[in-house]
Amino acid sequence: HESQNVHPIGKTIITQKIRKGMMKTSKLIIAVSLMCIIVLATQSCSDNALYDSAYSFKGNEWQKSDTASFYVDVTDSITNYDFILSLRTTKDYLYSNLWVHIMITSPDQSTSKVAQKIPLANPDGSWIGKVSGSLVESRLRFDAKNFPIKGQYLFQITNATQEVVIEEVVDIGLRIE
Repeated sequence: HESQNVHPIGKTIITQKIRKGMMKTSKLIIAVSLMCIIVLATQSCSDNALYDSAYSFKGNEWQKSDTASFYVDVTDSITNYDFILSLRTTKDYLYSNLWVHIMITSPDQSTSKVAQKIPLANPDGSWIGKVSGSLVESRLRFDAKNFPIKGQYLFQITNATQEVVIEEVVDIGLRIE
């Protein structure tokens, strides 16, 4: 058959064209992948938090006398913010929630105080928060509003339970975004 007598130069040219096409496709895939990685890295690195800090408890014990204090400087009294508590406990924490008092003192020295329940475990005992190793991190958005006036605000968080010491509490944090 004549169709079986293909000249080797013809095969080489076709093979080179296929390789060039594959190389262009590979370069395009790599370029698109790099763009996606850069976009994701940029988004994850940009932090829109006005404030983010945590108070650690010595020996993982929250004493009734311990107060977690956070000083927040506010320059914008128009934007609405989300107020988020984060609580890290060990997996040995004994309760399904934790009650705290949040006292806020504004720049004009007016104060407000609320009791807030932080849910930590489901009725079946499974953790609600993210578990990593021996730690459980629970987050709770407890408010969303603007600051009424500019200046320095003081957020104080205290143990609102009847216990003198709450064991297995690593830290509590305040994030405003």
